[in-house]
Amino acid sequence: MSAHDSHHSKGHAAPSDSTGALPFAPTLRKLIVILVAGFAIPVIILVLIAHFIAGDNAQPADEQAVSAPASAVAQTTPAAPAAATSGGMAAATTPAAPAAASATTVADAGKKLYGSACIACHGAGVAGAPKVGDEAAWAPIIAQGLPTLYQRAIHGYAGKRGMMPPKGGSTASDADVEAAVRYMVAQSR
Repeated sequence: MSAHDSHHSKGHAAPSDSTGALPFAPTLRKLIVILVAGFAIPVIILVLIAHFIAGDNAQPADEQAVSAPASAVAQTTPAAPAAATSGGMAAATTPAAPAAASATTVADAGKKLYGSACIACHGAGVAGAPKVGDEAAWAPIIAQGLPTLYQRAIHGYAGKRGMMPPKGGSTASDADVEAAVRYMVAQSR
């Protein structure tokens, strides 16, 4: 071995410590952590997005219960004249039955949304929200008309009287928010 070769080999010798541990072990650990996190975090985010999207498209149990009888009534309505002539009970299944069930469902949806989201502010008067049942506080608001109240409830409001986030901070549908507004107005007249 020449002097040049011995000098060359000394310059490229792997550093070693007195414990005998591999010099690249900390880097390898970091690489493994980065690879695991780089895979796990996007997978978790995709699963949460899929769950969120699937949750928005799912029909609530209350709507399933109401829609099934309504469709059954709609299917029996054409047979009503034949059943009435044969002494059947077709008079009980009238087209008014689905409308009544639908109105009850809308009122229930408004009351349910109020109880789960709106009550947080409208129950205690937080952020200038008028308390449900306070006729004096609601009178000038009701005087603005339901279309204005719907728009403010759906899109949010910030004004002299206070502020409200869109849909009260919930993910409810516009129809449910409108039902909740009607419920609160009815309770506050």
